[in-house]
Amino acid sequence: MKDESGNSVQIASRTIYFRITERGWAIVVMPDNFKVDNYYHGVHIHPDRKQLSIHDPEIIYEIIYQHIIREGKIVEDKIREELGL
Repeated sequence: MKDESGNSVQIASRTIYFRITERGWAIVVMPDNFKVDNYYHGVHIHPDRKQLSIHDPEIIYEIIYQHIIREGKIVEDKIREELGL
């Protein structure tokens, strides 16, 4: 059985899923299909696996949360800049 915990938050018309497992964590925003996780390659953004300098998932979650409140959706170029890419 997997040891897993997670939650989801609805903001505007977006849902942020935050999941933590024994192997790592993932933050996914739907329907934008935006994902940040630390499985296999360190902390990275999908689909290109660019490494983030921020390693704390709670800080990343808060950046994404505030971005959606401000923009109403994921604006790819802006969120990448906010995350340090």
